[in-house]
Parts: sequence; C-alpha cells; structure tokens
Amino acid sequence: MGRVQGAPCFEITYRFNENVCKSRPNFALTRSILSEPFILELVSLDIILTICILFGAIILFATEVVAIDVTAMLVIGSLVLAGILSPQEGIAGFSNTAVATVAAMFVLSAGIEKSGALNPATSYLEKLFRRNYWLGAISMLISVAFLSAFINNTPVVALFIPVVVSCARAIHTGPEKLLIPLSFASMFGGVCTLIGTSTNILVSQYAASVGLGAFSMFEMTQMGLVFLLAGFLYLLLIGFRLLPGSTKEATVEEKFHLGEYLTNVVLQAGAPSIGKTVKTTSLVTELGVEIIQVQRGDERFFSPPDDFVLEENDTLKVRGDVTQIRKLQNRNRVLVQPILSQDTSKNKSGGLVLHEVVILPNSDLSGARLEDVDFEERFGGAIFLGVRGRKGLQNKKIGDWTLAAGDCLLLASPKDKSGVFHKDFPDLFVINHADHAGFSKKNALIAAATVLSVIVLASLDVLPIVTAALAGCLVLILSKIVSPEEAYRSVSWKVVMLLAGSLSLGAALEKTGAARLLAEQIYHLSGALGPVVVLSMVYLITTLLTEVMSNNATVVLLAPIVIALAQSMGVSPKPLLMAITFAASASFMTPIGYQTNTMVYAAGNYTFKDFFRIGAPLNLLFWILASLLIPVFFPF
Repeated sequence: MGRVQGAPCFEITYRFNENVCKSRPNFALTRSILSEPFILELVSLDIILTICILFGAIILFATEVVAIDVTAMLVIGSLVLAGILSPQEGIAGFSNTAVATVAAMFVLSAGIEKSGALNPATSYLEKLFRRNYWLGAISMLISVAFLSAFINNTPVVALFIPVVVSCARAIHTGPEKLLIPLSFASMFGGVCTLIGTSTNILVSQYAASVGLGAFSMFEMTQMGLVFLLAGFLYLLLIGFRLLPGSTKEATVEEKFHLGEYLTNVVLQAGAPSIGKTVKTTSLVTELGVEIIQVQRGDERFFSPPDDFVLEENDTLKVRGDVTQIRKLQNRNRVLVQPILSQDTSKNKSGGLVLHEVVILPNSDLSGARLEDVDFEERFGGAIFLGVRGRKGLQNKKIGDWTLAAGDCLLLASPKDKSGVFHKDFPDLFVINHADHAGFSKKNALIAAATVLSVIVLASLDVLPIVTAALAGCLVLILSKIVSPEEAYRSVSWKVVMLLAGSLSLGAALEKTGAARLLAEQIYHLSGALGPVVVLSMVYLITTLLTEVMSNNATVVLLAPIVIALAQSMGVSPKPLLMAITFAASASFMTPIGYQTNTMVYAAGNYTFKDFFRIGAPLNLLFWILASLLIPVFFPF
C-alpha cells in the first residue's frame, strides 16, 4: 500500500489488490469518499464485470424474465466467457457437496412421502380439527414445524395441503384460514436444524469450503426455537385474526367462475362458421370468444392456429363472458353444451370429477405456455377447464398465460384420477383429495428409520452429512420404496442448477476481490456503528432480497460479502453467516419469496395484500429478535 501526503486537511490513500492486478493488467480508477481520509482505489476490470454480472443476476432472479435455473446458467456462461473463471472453475459448483446433499434430501423426502409414513399423523390431525378448531390448528403448526426441521419443506407442505383443505371443509370454513399458517410453520421448523432447508446446508458447506468449518446438525436449534416460539405466538394471537376467509368454502365453480366463460359449441349442418378459419369465424370476430380446443371425431386440436378451418360437427371449447355465451345460444345452427352441468357432481358415477391440481416448484410445466400443453394427452384424458395463479383468474387469451410454480389448474376427468395424478405426476399435487390409500406399514417404517439414521449419523459426526444422505438414498432405492426413476423425478433440478450457478458467482466475487470491495464499502458506511448494527443491516438486506428472489441465490451471493465484511471488522463471520441463513428462510411478505408461499397462494385463493398484511409484522418481529439474540447465541 502506498501513501501520499497531500494538503494538511486530508490524506490520499492508494490501495492495490495484488491478486487481481496479476490476473488482468487493465484497470479503472475510481474514487469514493467513504470517510476521512479520501480513498482512491484501483479497481480491476474483473471486479467491474463481476459486480455487473452480480446485479444483472439479482435483477433476473427478482423479475423471473427467464427461469431461475436459466439465469444460473447465464451467470456461469458470462463468468467463463469474460475470462473471470476458467471452465473448470465455472462448473465447479456442480461438484460441491452442498449440491449433492440437497439433491439427496429431495430423494429422502420423496421416500417419506411415497411410503405413507406420515399418513397416520395426517389422519389424526383431521380428527383433531373435527373435535376443535384451535386444537387442530395448534397441532397442525407443531406437526408441520417438527417435520420441516428434518424433511424438505416442499413435500411437507405438499402433503399437508390436501389434508388442511379436507379439514377446512369438515369444519365448514375456507382453506384460506389455514394455508398461510401451514406455509409459515414449515419455515419456522426449517430454521431449527441443519437439514431443515437447502439454504442451511448451502451456507454450511460454503463456510466449510473457505475454512470456517461446517455447521453442526443442531447448531442453529436454540435460535431457531426462539423464532419458532415467537412465530407460533404471533400466528395464534394476531396472524389468524388477519387471515381472510368466510365460514363457508367457495365451490371450485365459484372460485374459477367457470360457468361464466367456458362452454362447448357444436357446429351443426349449415352453421355460418363452417368453412371459415378460426380467425374469420363470426364467433371470434363478432362475439369475441376464444376457441380453446376443437374436437373433430377422435382428433383434438388444442389452441388451434388462426388459419385452422372449421368443419361441420366440430365441437368447439370456447371461452367468453356470460353475455357472449347467451348470444351463442341464439345463433342458428349452433348447439351450446355447457361443460359444467349437474353431471359434474361427484355423486354421479357417470359424470365428470373436478380436480384442483397445483404445479410444484420442480415441475417442467413451470415456464410452459398454456397453449402448448395438451392436457388430455399429458394427463390421461383429463380436460383442462381453468387456471388460477399469481396473475389472478385467467379470463384473457389462453396463449397469454405462462404457467408458474404454484399455479392452480382445474382439470375434469370421467372418474376419480387423484391417485393416478399423485402416482404418475410427482411434480403435481391434488388439492381436493387426501388419498391415504396404498399405505404400507413396512415401507413406512423403513423410510422413517432411514431418515432417522441419516440424522443420527450426521449429528454424531459418524459420517459427513453428504455421505449419510447418499447412503440413505441407496437404502430407499434398494428397498424399492423409491425407484431410480422416481428418485430422479423427486430432485428439483432447477434448484440444483440454481445452486451450481450461484456458487460460481460466489467464487468469482471472492476470486476477483469484488466481495472484499463491496464489504469494505459497507464497513466504511456502517462499521463505526458496531458489529451488532452491521448484523442487523445484513439481516434486513437479506430478508428483503429473499422476498423478491430465490433464498438460495440470496445467501450464496451474500456469503462471500459478509465473510469479507467480518474480516474487515476483525470479528467472527459466524454471526453474519447465521444472520443471512435465518433471514433467507424468513420470507413472509410475498407469495413469491419462498416456494411454500407460492404453493399455498393459488390453493388458498390469496392476494399479495394478504401475505403482506400478515407477513410484514412477522418479518419485523424476526428482524428485531435476530438483531438482539444472534450475537448472544453466536458471539462476535
């Protein structure tokens, strides 16, 4: 470091980053007035490019202009093409033990779910709800939190949503009174152990990779239990009162408003639309209805193109408001056959059965255009009727809707296919069906014992957690509880890609010195206020970022920065790492901040305002508790 004396009132300091100067001779000169004295710092082009990629990734993660896994791959490609990372360094994230551990935990969770190990617990929960609402609600919160401490949150919530909906119906209330607490409880439990969420594992392995040591299985438990207890008290005293809902659950027809805009139209002999294209038929040009599907004999044409020519006896599935449908009824040579009729009742053996099916975060339907999905082909003859999700009820042109995790599809089938949906499509779950069939006591015991063994072996340091988790996966596969194909399908590969890409960006931040540069800016702006204030700021930044982007991406991007920040302050990095770990799993204000929130969003027919009204005070409470107590449990 060179030092040049200037005028008596200030001093100019030149600071060089030797590592980055060796890697690239080009550099830019920047000046920042951080405090006295002025600091002139040489910033390499690598640092500038890395920071640009960082902010670009944050924008893409937050807006989801492209899928998060695609963003992760763009990050890797950008870093390698810019010469910041070598190809080997760019893909090194795929070999990180955190990625393998997270993938293994998905398989273990799938084994618990498929074996039916939790079915007795969910059945007992239904009985408690029928006995007393508050007894059932408290039991649900405790059960979900406990399970989420040891099983991935997503399958726990996926398993309990149908149970909660069934319980709500049994006590004549809407599921919106229970689904947000269900999601929040899974987050409360997830912060209590190392394997509670993939975020915990990721930060732990990152800390180990830089020589700080991995977290132990129950190192987070004390602080996690504080959050859990505070969260429970908030929900029971305040949160439940803020939840929307009525004493009677709306029917699926009412929730989707299907009777208002979906119907079948048969073109009879002499109909004016015969011989016309989809674009030129008067049904579209005059009435403005949308033709979703054309049935011609045994052939089906989903979302037919504009130049598709209509023929006699074609059955058109059309969408329009009630006024347009009434006009159709008055059209000559057009027979209107409503899709929804009394025959859809579940009490009629020959009628259609309605299924509300929610897209899970790892589904390949996420990101697909609705017009490109042939539902009848994909789901064994099930008929697509409607969709609800982040964008609200779909009344617009069907091609304008891009499916996303958490969207709720309404499908109709000629007989109850819920078990088929659950068996053949593990990336979906059926809201209005709690299927406890297929329970095998033997398989349930093996699956439960396997997961328990993984926890014990990792807790006692008999085996590294990645080894124990992979061994557990082999036990489930060899015992045929989970087939190899089911094991592959159970892994959220989007999360795997996201972790690998984010780890590469974290490596670039560390390698180029960008993490240290950003940390020094934070230190000079707030370091004088003390480490507790800095920790409070770090927690707040993390929890706000997690509301708009992936929690895993958030912690990987912030981990190298907070480690460098701790080194600049001369304190232990453990409290700051714990701050970002806890904050990343405390996303309550939006339905897109955490995947379990996304799952219950459409299922409960919530709005963004519902999450903000209930979640904002909880976020504030957790921020205060973290600022006061993390330094107590994890001293600087």
